[in-house]
Amino acid sequence: SKREELLGLNHFALDVTNNIPRPNNDDCASADGTACALYQLQEWLDDLNALSIHKFGKSLRVALSPTKRIIGREVYEMAFLYDADGALVELLNHSGRLKQEMKM
Repeated sequence: SKREELLGLNHFALDVTNNIPRPNNDDCASADGTACALYQLQEWLDDLNALSIHKFGKSLRVALSPTKRIIGREVYEMAFLYDADGALVELLNHSGRLKQEMKM
């Protein structure tokens, strides 16, 4: 079973934002200021998994599927994978910026 409470600070993080295609125009921005890209972190992971199976015969080991997180005004997609040795790797995709900062 997945133990999300174990996903803490002791992991490696990679920003994959520049690897994920973006729309060519701003007409696609949603009302909350985030991008409405149809190709997001989950689709990128699906393609990466297909490539991994094709090239290496191994699928990605997902610890936590992509979720959205708001940090200040920035909106990120985050996912956690296990590397070949079982260490956690966090993948980040910056998906947009809110027009107004979230207050706690």
